[in-house]
Amino acid sequence: MEDIEQISHKKIIAIGVSIVVIIAIAFFAIYKQKGDEVVVPVAEQKVATSTAPQKTEFGANKPAGFPTDIPVEKDIKFDQSYSLDYKGQKQLTIVFLSAKTVKENFTLYADFLKKQNWNLSKEYEGPKVSSLYGTKESNDINVTISGSTTDGSKSQVSISVLKK
Repeated sequence: MEDIEQISHKKIIAIGVSIVVIIAIAFFAIYKQKGDEVVVPVAEQKVATSTAPQKTEFGANKPAGFPTDIPVEKDIKFDQSYSLDYKGQKQLTIVFLSAKTVKENFTLYADFLKKQNWNLSKEYEGPKVSSLYGTKESNDINVTISGSTTDGSKSQVSISVLKK
């Protein structure tokens, strides 16, 4: 009987060792496969084409084509005034320091956009930053107003119009 038990134990040990060896080979094969990098010849690599827009600076003037009906305080000096030409669309942006507060400018531009039939889809009014986003026909507008002084007496206004 002992011979049968010894043979049985040897078979179990042999099977166990075989399983361990198979698992080790499988892990090695998986590790080796993940470690191999596929090298693509330079001739087959795709070069990303640049889709960066063409920027045009306008200095102290509004960008050409900027809507003339959008209210801007008199005698304002623009901190930024530029256009970005994308394929099939153009962004026109002005940024200026306003003598009005964030709240005053938010009210001014919210009322203006509503009266001019812009569809306001996003409005955020906060004490330090406020913004409006709307669409009209094929154009989008984004007005962002942020406090520029610690006492909140002045604000910076950024208006971007996207013409599609």
